[in-house]
Amino acid sequence: MLKLTGIAFGDLNPFPLRQIRNRRTYHLEKVRLELTELEAIREDFLRERETCVEKRDLISDDEEDS
Repeated sequence: MLKLTGIAFGDLNPFPLRQIRNRRTYHLEKVRLELTELEAIREDFLRERETCVEKRDLISDDEEDS
């Protein structure tokens, strides 16, 4: 069974393992970069949302006093 697996995935495989590893590394780096960018966008969004809620609360308090 091991010999058959070796032939199937080693000798007959049209995709060299080095090429697969290189492409995997390249795409993994792209995905990590995109995740970093998305995390920054998410943090900005959450900060902005908190700021808007605080401003809305302040405006509401001022309007109630008037």
